[in-house]
Amino acid sequence: MSFASALAGPTAGLALALTAVQPDPAAAQAESPCAPYDIIAAALNERFHEAPVARMLSDRGFVIEILASANGASVTVLGIHANGTACVLATGSAFALVDPATAAAPGTDA
Repeated sequence: MSFASALAGPTAGLALALTAVQPDPAAAQAESPCAPYDIIAAALNERFHEAPVARMLSDRGFVIEILASANGASVTVLGIHANGTACVLATGSAFALVDPATAAAPGTDA
């Protein structure tokens, strides 16, 4: 499945918007659109009202950031490289924070 087809729904225009800001035409055909973090974050905020809600440092040396709209209707996961380039890793909907103290472990009924 291509990245563009995976973006069907409320985030369908994001891939087109991000490929338009990529300087290298070959990069525009990549599975994951990449651009400077500031450009991607601004586009996600303007179009989907998403803002950062979580960050982590991956064991591969880049930052993973989750951006979500206030109502959780839209969510994007970015991989941010040390040079400031961010790539969209996933998009989705129905985002909700989970309280680890009360959440059941995955695969259990408890």
